[in-house]
Amino acid sequence: MKRNWLIAAVLVGSIIGLSLSLQSCATKKINLRKTLDTKETLQVQAYWDPIADASLGLPDHSPKHAALFKNLSPAHVSQAYEVDAFKAFLPKGSVRVGHVWDLDMNEVLPFLHQFHPGATAEMHINPGGESSIEIFGRHITLIKVGLESEGAFACLRALSPTHAEIVFRIHAEFQLDEEARAYFTPAQFTGRLILNRNTGTIRDFWLHLPPRNTNVDINAFGGADMVYVPRMELIAQNAHDQSDIVWETAITEAAAKSALKASFYKSAEIERHPVKEAVAKAQSENRPIHVLLTWGVFDDESC
Repeated sequence: MKRNWLIAAVLVGSIIGLSLSLQSCATKKINLRKTLDTKETLQVQAYWDPIADASLGLPDHSPKHAALFKNLSPAHVSQAYEVDAFKAFLPKGSVRVGHVWDLDMNEVLPFLHQFHPGATAEMHINPGGESSIEIFGRHITLIKVGLESEGAFACLRALSPTHAEIVFRIHAEFQLDEEARAYFTPAQFTGRLILNRNTGTIRDFWLHLPPRNTNVDINAFGGADMVYVPRMELIAQNAHDQSDIVWETAITEAAAKSALKASFYKSAEIERHPVKEAVAKAQSENRPIHVLLTWGVFDDESC
């Protein structure tokens, strides 16, 4: 009997200890900026596929349009960055896992300049107001809704004794030609940064355009179109640091992406359900259903 009580006491003590340990991990704050070694460099590779599909055929509308959009490629296929440059994605102070912070676009833009020197944080369609555009000879009046969708945010997704993973989301665009009013506006750039806390180096860096259909909005000479670019990304990896990581505390990637989206769009807080589930919920709670039919999406900059 005494042995059973002893075993029970040990088990209870172990469970309490584990619970306290997990709670400590979840509430632990860390300052990641102090861990980077500024003497190291990292080679970043850039990829930018041609436009594979266009909703309205704008890239082929004329030789001038083709010259703007048919031969896009990285300004620098490979570029070396000092590790210190990656502080652009780190929080200014101490944070916990799950915390979201805004990024300084002046520090982020040098990475986007590897794609094109016209990278800018100022979205040309962001301000509200009324304007008129011409699409294939037809004048169309647009009522533009000002959206607080510029900028960039990051989130500490996971932490281990040796590594930290940050996920981020960036809204920016590329001015291809000022006179032609030509812009290339990705739906978003998303990515991750894995930092080795022991060595002060970057293990992995990935910044990419999600490969969803109509993932870029293009504009030129007053015309607009939604197009599909299969691949547009920056990739870097430290070949000497690829051992398995056991995360001590983390949130899911879906939760991190949801938090980043909510930082851009207030509408992300709206409760959404599949149609059948929405109908059942509306009937059970005696609530109306608000249905929107749109050409495009509400949670990125592709349209």
